[in-house]
Amino acid sequence: MSTRNIRNKNRSRRTVPRALLSAVALGCVLASHALFAQVERQAIIPSAQGAGNIKPPDAVGSVGELSIEPIAAGQTVHVSVFNASDFSITARVSETGEIPYPMLGVVKVGGLTSAEAAKMVSERLSSLNLVVDPHVMVTVDSSSNDITILGEVRTPGIYPTPGKHMLSDVIAMAGGLTANTGRVIEISNQKKPGQLESLPWDPTLHNLATYDRPVTAGDRIVVRPCGIAYVGGHVLKPGAYSLCGSAKMTVSEMVAIAGGIAPLTSYKHTYLVRVQPDGTRVVSQLDVQKILQSKAADPAIHEDDILYVSPSVLKDALTKASGFALSLVGPLLYTYQR
Repeated sequence: MSTRNIRNKNRSRRTVPRALLSAVALGCVLASHALFAQVERQAIIPSAQGAGNIKPPDAVGSVGELSIEPIAAGQTVHVSVFNASDFSITARVSETGEIPYPMLGVVKVGGLTSAEAAKMVSERLSSLNLVVDPHVMVTVDSSSNDITILGEVRTPGIYPTPGKHMLSDVIAMAGGLTANTGRVIEISNQKKPGQLESLPWDPTLHNLATYDRPVTAGDRIVVRPCGIAYVGGHVLKPGAYSLCGSAKMTVSEMVAIAGGIAPLTSYKHTYLVRVQPDGTRVVSQLDVQKILQSKAADPAIHEDDILYVSPSVLKDALTKASGFALSLVGPLLYTYQR
């Protein structure tokens, strides 16, 4: 064999292993990339899907919070069963305190805390052999912890529970009171349906320490406007007047606001008409002159009251007669002179 043939043969022997080595190296690199991608996917999928309706880490705040207070109708609850995503649900509590649970039927969670509801669901899943040793967590939407404030505030809306749980702090978050603020604030809570508290309030904030009180998560606060009372009859400026000016508006104050009593008034025939809660009206007769002279009690004026001051029929007739007589004086004198 010639020397050239020997060199070619040796070169071909060296070339094959290098190509094979390159192919093997390339395969190892691709396999490592595929394995790395698979590992990454396995790390991402559980946190993205989790257990049913559990949100990924960037949306954890939307799955609610643990509640130490009873779950109430209208709230949204999240039931998370770890390592059993098919049994995790998000549902809204009905008026009867129940939620639909596909595997358990109807489950009553109303009146239970997060821990009590989680224990109840865990026991039911275990008793039906649906999940072995279930680990359950029940949370309530954080929106249920907000406070709603409406009515005579500058910026009504829904606000998170403040660090200081006082009514004055919530009013401050809503921009403060308007000029038309009344003296009653109504407070209710979705956890106690049917219970409405009417709280007396001083819009001047002079007696804040007396009227201020704590508020709780889920409270609905309505700041009522000023009431209106009506003055009619023989006053200089009859009309409808706001009761904002005084903590306790009286008959004498309403007469003063209406410009005072007009001439030719029957003082003893002043009437105060008050509408009762059932819609009926109670009429009281007053002597407005004695009230103005502090010789009689000065009754308080309530919202929607009507104060009517009657004219004097006799005085009016005498005045008209006098006017008629004076109108005849000129012609009679003229006739007499002629």
